[in-house]
Amino acid sequence: MDTVIYIRWSSAEQGKGSSLERQREDCRTHAAAKGWNVVAELVDEGVSAFKGRHAAVGQLGRFVADVEAGAYINGVILLTEKLDRLSREHAKTMFVWMHGLTELGVTVATVEGDRRYHRDNLDMAAIIEVVVKAQLANEESEKKASRLSAAWAAKRGRLARGEHVVLTSRAPGWLAVERNPARFVVIEERAEVVRRIFRDTVAGLGKHHIARNLNLEGVQPFGRAQGWHGSYIQKILTGSAVLGEFQPGRKPRGERRRTAGDAVGNYYPRIVDPDLYAAAARAMGGRQRRVAGKGRRLTNLFAGLTTCGSCGSRMTLRAKGRARRADGTEVHEDYLVCDSYQRGRGCRSGHHFNYAQWSGGVLTAILHAAMNDRHFSSPDAVRPIEIDIAERTRARAAAAARAEIALTLHVETGRSEPKERWLDATREMDELDEVIRNLQVRLVEARGAVSPEEHLQRIQALQDKLDDKDEEVRFVARSRVMEAVHELVATMIFQTDPPRVTLGTKDGVCVHVGWEDWGEGPLLVSTATTTNPSGRWPDRYDPPDYVQPD
Repeated sequence: MDTVIYIRWSSAEQGKGSSLERQREDCRTHAAAKGWNVVAELVDEGVSAFKGRHAAVGQLGRFVADVEAGAYINGVILLTEKLDRLSREHAKTMFVWMHGLTELGVTVATVEGDRRYHRDNLDMAAIIEVVVKAQLANEESEKKASRLSAAWAAKRGRLARGEHVVLTSRAPGWLAVERNPARFVVIEERAEVVRRIFRDTVAGLGKHHIARNLNLEGVQPFGRAQGWHGSYIQKILTGSAVLGEFQPGRKPRGERRRTAGDAVGNYYPRIVDPDLYAAAARAMGGRQRRVAGKGRRLTNLFAGLTTCGSCGSRMTLRAKGRARRADGTEVHEDYLVCDSYQRGRGCRSGHHFNYAQWSGGVLTAILHAAMNDRHFSSPDAVRPIEIDIAERTRARAAAAARAEIALTLHVETGRSEPKERWLDATREMDELDEVIRNLQVRLVEARGAVSPEEHLQRIQALQDKLDDKDEEVRFVARSRVMEAVHELVATMIFQTDPPRVTLGTKDGVCVHVGWEDWGEGPLLVSTATTTNPSGRWPDRYDPPDYVQPD
């Protein structure tokens, strides 16, 4: 008779051992001794039968669906090592499922005890046998689950009390686990790759750009991945493990992982300073639509900010580089043009804004406001204070989260304990606010302010480096300017008749920058500054009548 072998185990650890081969050999030997024809073998690897997930989404569930669809019209034997391979659910649930299966013409056979169950022999003795075995299997699973849950709860409790506990041998890719005593050890070569990822993010590179550079340079990925991927770069940048934090959680089988309690600090060795982590988070938050450009050029400093004043579409950079005219002069052939016009999507505004001319004028108009002492300060002088501020800010956010949870519990239950926790958390918030304010004062003092004249001089010196012949000098300068511009500017709307740009800053200031020819080539001048209290800017903007400057 046609026979389908079913093999299951509930964890990958068992699969690494002899479970698969043992079950397969026992079932095939049993089938051969009975003269049964094995037509298929179903394997549910690492799937638990305790909650019935295997019968819902596993190979066993698909087998039942095939039977219901008429796949085995002459009947079939479902052979397994023992009954609890099919189910460890409650005895009643198990019996109802098995009774329904046998009614479809399936004979359930087990190697253990050489048992066969089909609709013609499912008498009272067989029913009692099935129910007893199912109940024993279910109770065993319940005990295992309870012991495992209690063990993990105890470990989480030790962590909460400040004890050093290595929960599992699993660790982030830049760490290794040593035994006797158990501890995490930094793989310094990998940790430096992680720090580079954060530095490149702050410098203006996106996750896919960073992954591409790592692959091109032959940097080995962590684990078994075939090269670096943007998604893994994102995971590194957004996870707090680099700060040494561990977030306990629970993951019921078949469900998403859920957090359990507060994050535990100093669980892992810290490999990234909090200020660098915070700077990368700010850079990612303000760069949702920004593209850094090819290689290390950072061609368009305004990527993601520019829109067409006629239709609201984004402006795209047509980068042709430099060209030499017949008279020997060299000119820039990079232009910003409406993407909708370029692709024939309806916009009639085909004006090409020469990027070199307009970028120079725009930066002259805003860069002194976009960059401040922070952008020019020496990291050695201010970094310790910035690290301290970042750590206190994270602690303040954690205290605020605890306060919110405690307040909710107090309102819902009326008990006094949550109220006490809320009071403790709010007191901690107040203390941290005072510490942060004092640190910010120290930071301003450490950075050292310069005179307006000196500030303009260093701005000009930085602008001169934007097209430096040295690639590294150029990249650093353009990265700093790009980051500063995106911190200040919310939108740049390019308009024609006459050509002009309207810049809206994130704090509601509007700057109009226009163009005119004074006989010595094109010159960009700032023409007006207005204020938008809302700080929100439309994709299309109709400014007041354009007025040529005196």
